[in-house]
Amino acid sequence: MRAVDVLTLPGRAVRVGLAVDVAAFAIGSGRLKILLVRRGVAPHFDAWALPGGFVRAEETLEQAALRELRSETAMDLGSSHLEQLRAFDDPGRDPRGRVISVAHLAVLAGGLPAVHGGDAVTQAIWHDAHALPPLAFDHLRIAEHALHRLRIRLEYAQLAFEFLPPSFTLPELQAVYEAVLNRPLDKRNFRKRLLGQSFLEPLAERRSGPGRPARLYRPAGQPPDL
Repeated sequence: MRAVDVLTLPGRAVRVGLAVDVAAFAIGSGRLKILLVRRGVAPHFDAWALPGGFVRAEETLEQAALRELRSETAMDLGSSHLEQLRAFDDPGRDPRGRVISVAHLAVLAGGLPAVHGGDAVTQAIWHDAHALPPLAFDHLRIAEHALHRLRIRLEYAQLAFEFLPPSFTLPELQAVYEAVLNRPLDKRNFRKRLLGQSFLEPLAERRSGPGRPARLYRPAGQPPDL
């Protein structure tokens, strides 16, 4: 645990712990999933939580977040997957004392990576992000804030591409929007808006499958206004 001395009135020093938590998202079976772990230690023994833990003295916040993901879920990510979300500093958020957590957001492409519990957790799973169970600490608040950030980035940045391979079909792209927004989109209107803007670049290749081969696209320009 990394801790620092913070002066409080009237000049008494208290120890403040520094932690990281990770809200990792992926898409599976057409649904937006978030990575959860079941705690194997107190406090909140046997409760679901986001992966995370205390920052070691020699670590950066990013290094600590990546280490906790590896040790608790067996998922090995690179730094390019992580985005710092914000700090959560409610004085009562951790029953062990004053602990500030810097939450991180991770978006993963290519379906649901295999995960399993390790270290101080007994289980790791991908759970429906729109139907979360009760979570330890203030992790429900962190997860909801992360989901809100995803929706903002879906509108103003090219978030959808982060869930997809370098080339993709229009149905695959629409499935990402629907998974994050948690609502169906009209196929005709979605394609009209996409193809009417400098948003996608069509490729010569097509993907074979049942029925007519599907045209492939790659990102270009700005995301559509949906």
